[in-house]
Amino acid sequence: MRIAVVAVGTRGDVEPHAALCQGLRQAGYEARLCAPDDFGASFVERGIPFDRIPVTFRDLYETTAGRALLATGANGIQFLRSLSRVAVDVAAQVIAGIRAACREADAVCYSPLGLAAQYFAQEMGIPAFATSLQPLGRTGEHGNPVLSLPDWTPSAINRLSYRLVEQVFWQVSRPLLRPHVRDPLPFWGHFHELYKGPGPALFAYSPLVAPRPFDWKPWMHATGYWIAGTADWQPPPGLEEFLTAGPTVCIGFGSMHSRRITRIVDIAVEALARNGRQALILTGWSGYAERRDGQDGHVFVTGDAPHDWLFPRVSAVIHHGGAGTVAAALRAGVPSVILPFFFDQRFWGQRLAACGLGPPPTPFYRLSTATMARALDSTESSDDMRCRLQRLSTKLRQEDGVGKAVAILSQALDKAR
Repeated sequence: MRIAVVAVGTRGDVEPHAALCQGLRQAGYEARLCAPDDFGASFVERGIPFDRIPVTFRDLYETTAGRALLATGANGIQFLRSLSRVAVDVAAQVIAGIRAACREADAVCYSPLGLAAQYFAQEMGIPAFATSLQPLGRTGEHGNPVLSLPDWTPSAINRLSYRLVEQVFWQVSRPLLRPHVRDPLPFWGHFHELYKGPGPALFAYSPLVAPRPFDWKPWMHATGYWIAGTADWQPPPGLEEFLTAGPTVCIGFGSMHSRRITRIVDIAVEALARNGRQALILTGWSGYAERRDGQDGHVFVTGDAPHDWLFPRVSAVIHHGGAGTVAAALRAGVPSVILPFFFDQRFWGQRLAACGLGPPPTPFYRLSTATMARALDSTESSDDMRCRLQRLSTKLRQEDGVGKAVAILSQALDKAR
């Protein structure tokens, strides 16, 4: 059986779906990953069949609209409005890439930005399964992760927040999708399918971090994180020696690209230097170029490093709060200092703080050397936090989120036959 796994987004969105694709292939399915051009070569090297979406998110983030998207912070509605301005320029290429990937498939799994796959699957009469790295199913227990409402928000408002975000997102997506699908599109109804069931919806995060809401539908599953195998990677010269020379804090913002990052890094390095701690800077997509790669005193700069290799070797991680980076830090048992940029990142920072697994997320307007130092000090001075992280790390490393997801999909596909 051929399964198209459609993942539209940055590396943090695509890597978990690549892990799902690997799991499906190991279970005997002919699974292929459909994702943006940014990642094709790396997945082919890992033996994952790849169908390209002819768009690079790295280039999108460097546009005016892309920079505006990254600057939306905790304002979820503004994020969706900014997303619409980015999507207008690339929607046709993205949708065409998804259609091509689905053409030969017998079933489809698709991330939120890959929702076109659902309509192509309907045209073909094949099953389609929604996936997400966030708890996007309606609930009264907490607000939609894009909005990150306070914990004391009434349950009715929490439920309403999901409908609000869903409809804003759908009204952004519907006119872009309409020219490319055969059947008329509903004005309100896209997300209603998720709640009618009975096909499973898969949420690729651990219920140990965000418990499964009691009012979710039975076919909504928090499977555990989808983690790929250990990467075949060699560290750059001097990095291992640097990490063993003293306590090191990793500073990295993954796929984020913003002028803010230079200021954040400068503040973090200054805060670390005050207490004699080393800094490892992962430049990623940030565009950070203030320091050359390699060691410069108590600072080491490199482009990227696999989180499963690096994070167990550092004492804390300063990052943006992306779902994948949060998962990697928790699995390594190290605390996170989160400076959220947009989308769900503030939600994950709030979850860690609520569980006593890290300090509260720091918004940019409160960022200073003093606030950064306090956040870092709190991660080192709390033995209780360290113990909780170590206990959770052990449990997370025993989870098999991919295995659970594959089992759920296999059962659903058997019924569909």
